Amino acid sequence: MNERRRRMLLTAALHVVSHGIAVLYCLMTTGEPNRPLMLTAYSCGMVSGAVGVWAARTVTTKAAGYRVSFTILLVTIAMAALGAYWDGGAASPAALGFVTTTVFVASYTPHLRLMMALEALLLASYLAVAALGQPTRPGHVFLYMAGMLVLISVCSTQTRKLARQRSQLRALAALDPLTGALNRRGLADFTQHLFRRCGRAGPAMLCLDLDDFKSVNDRLGHAAGDELLKRTVAATREVLRPEDAVARVGGDEFVVVLSDADEATLRTVAARIEAAVRRHTGVSIGAATAPHDGDTLDTLLHVADQRLYRVKQQRRGGDQPLDGHGLLSTDTVGA
Repeated sequence: MNERRRRMLLTAALHVVSHGIAVLYCLMTTGEPNRPLMLTAYSCGMVSGAVGVWAARTVTTKAAGYRVSFTILLVTIAMAALGAYWDGGAASPAALGFVTTTVFVASYTPHLRLMMALEALLLASYLAVAALGQPTRPGHVFLYMAGMLVLISVCSTQTRKLARQRSQLRALAALDPLTGALNRRGLADFTQHLFRRCGRAGPAMLCLDLDDFKSVNDRLGHAAGDELLKRTVAATREVLRPEDAVARVGGDEFVVVLSDADEATLRTVAARIEAAVRRHTGVSIGAATAPHDGDTLDTLLHVADQRLYRVKQQRRGGDQPLDGHGLLSTDTVGA
């Protein structure tokens, strides 16, 4: 279950639990006024939460999940307002439903503007209950409102701090620490995103391998080798578009992913990369395009790697001339 589904399931489960507590409160105070109405309202809240639990396991799209969660929140706000009003107004025990919902919205609503809108609706609902319900002691509504504002500020600040930290951790998990390029995990996630966006058309890939990289480490040391790897990534990025990506998948092996490129564009980009990298070291390149060469990351990498190996063999044997960019005049991207 992905993070979005887990959040949606937790949201719905908490709504079931909170309304269940409210139902128990009504059963413990059955002699007080309006208990049948309150039981009906809180039971509806439990049902909406149960529907949310079911939806979290069945809804497949992000937009539908947001709609379900938003609807449950609106139901919860309405039940909190009605319950507090029927229980005696802004000073009633049922008014704690506003506090718990305030904390929940501040902690689990991912979008800041939506969170602020929902919190404003909650505060307005509490003020409406205070105005229409039974009178309260002087200062009670002020302290309640101030307390909810403090909770909103603290919870939302901590939630967004944790969200930034999670985002940073996800980014670190997807990046090669030496060069800043994507690692294998980052490459897989990026390519999967492109396949979902483009369908079978998919991305194009270039596999890069530095020539005689081992000799650089042997002659000049690993620090020089590390510097060469960083320069290779920087030089490659200079000729790529913002929507393209470069990944380091081995010691001196790199993969460039082009989000949208035909064979002619692929050859042009390969030539530009080779020209940029050859300012620092020799490089061999093999390529593959989707869907002609495959429709998965592993398939495209296999085809591109085979062509890269063939380029290296032909270079070593001198069987095929190079063009003006140092690329093999044919088969750089493979036929």
